[in-house]
Amino acid sequence: MSEIPDLAVMAKNLEKRLVNHTVKDVVLHVSKNANATENGFYGALVNHKIKSLCREGKDLHIEIGDHILALRLMLHGELRLVVAEFPKFPIFELDFGGMRLCLTDFQSQARPILNPDPVVVPDALDVSFTFFHQMLERKKSDIKAVLTDQKNIRGIGNAYADEILYDAGIAPHSIANKVPAEKLFKSMRTVLIQAIERIGMSDPDRITGENRSFMKVHLPDKLQTLKGETILVDKKGTRKSYYVKSQSFYK
Repeated sequence: MSEIPDLAVMAKNLEKRLVNHTVKDVVLHVSKNANATENGFYGALVNHKIKSLCREGKDLHIEIGDHILALRLMLHGELRLVVAEFPKFPIFELDFGGMRLCLTDFQSQARPILNPDPVVVPDALDVSFTFFHQMLERKKSDIKAVLTDQKNIRGIGNAYADEILYDAGIAPHSIANKVPAEKLFKSMRTVLIQAIERIGMSDPDRITGENRSFMKVHLPDKLQTLKGETILVDKKGTRKSYYVKSQSFYK
């Protein structure tokens, strides 16, 4: 699932390509997860220009006329700008007359949302240390579960939670209200901001997919980190955690 760094780069690049383009048509290929009908999307978006495009947590928000179109990629959703070709597994598309923005997903879980409800949960790059600290103090569950729960803070998923905890030297199953909040907060910001910068430099035109080539511990195909540390793998439910022995366990 795309997380803050990839989505931030994608939003920046899509905004450069799409701002001031007028929506000529919309097509809703898969309606089961949409919050409006095709006619509803059509009436709200067609004949209006794109004003802005930004990342909101794990969503991309496109301001079109007086409306907001949110695109939620979920686990396998992708975005493609196409001219003549027709991507496989289409979910939704905006037609600009000669160019189309297509949301695809072979699992059909990605969803377009018209005028999403406002979210009060802060984004991981906008949250204050005071809020973050107070939030952790209320939590007695695993710190990784807290970081990835979008009801606590938005934008962090499985991969970057591992990277943040590795940077902070905190074991993923530590109890949230026992971990050093200041160290974790600093690592959260550092890891996410550096990842945005690296993806932006190495893959400046990215509008879909993930670039994780620089990750230090969330390495499913590796047995060791670049430092030679053995990567430990723990599975809870469907989620795997990647970490090393030197990460401190707080309980």
